[in-house]
Amino acid sequence: MKIYISADMEGCTGVTDVHQTMNGRPEYAFGCKMELHDVRAAAEGALEAGADEVLVNDAHGRKINVDINGLGSRVRLLSGTPKPLGMMEGCSGSDGVFFIGYHAMAGTPVAVLDHTISGGTVYSITLNGVEMGELGLNAAVASSFGLPVALVEGDDALEREVRAQLGAAPVYARVKVAKGRLAADCLSPADSYGYIKAKAKEAVERLKARQIPLFDIGDGSYDLRVTFHTTTQCDAAIQIPALERLGGRTVRVRGRGMAEMRRWTGAIIGLAGTANG
Repeated sequence: MKIYISADMEGCTGVTDVHQTMNGRPEYAFGCKMELHDVRAAAEGALEAGADEVLVNDAHGRKINVDINGLGSRVRLLSGTPKPLGMMEGCSGSDGVFFIGYHAMAGTPVAVLDHTISGGTVYSITLNGVEMGELGLNAAVASSFGLPVALVEGDDALEREVRAQLGAAPVYARVKVAKGRLAADCLSPADSYGYIKAKAKEAVERLKARQIPLFDIGDGSYDLRVTFHTTTQCDAAIQIPALERLGGRTVRVRGRGMAEMRRWTGAIIGLAGTANG
């Protein structure tokens, strides 16, 4: 059995401030330490429960956060950027997916560091009329490859998002309770390590028992809409000929596969993010 881990940072143990997630800030070292901490716990739990190997995709920011020296045997690291499928690059061929260090979608009240892909660019994203954050979009990509989401880690706001979109099946590791966007009641690393590890073991056992269904994302025809913070960002994105502009700040693209839609998402947001004013 092969487990795939998509590792973000904002939902990791003890992380509550944007400066802890930004390369170049003195607080960033703490964010990297905690991402490695939580990834190691999840990988160890998966392997102890019978997984043969684990692939970790470093999925935050520039995607060079996880120190490979801290990973054990039978754990591989996919590091660096850009990657064709972004946060889900390399997932094909796995048996199940873990989302470690994830966070709630942009606009979620009382949620630690809520945003969707790019906080300064994206106001919201909908897929077939349903607003989704990174959780839902990445779960949709996983489902397109036949992969169930077995474990998610983050705060209590993300847990509610998981239950609303993915249902009761995924195992959830709640390592903090949000008190605001930049505040949370957090488990200590000493406590969260064993907790995440135990949840990872439970997730692998549920995968073995085939108790986790795929995320239902419809018939394979997709309508993806991205709404930006500014009209200038929309001006930049609409330079992509395949996009349709829907009002001042929203673009739409249609496609047949989630891998294609994920690539569109990266391209659209990347181009829009170059615009100022």
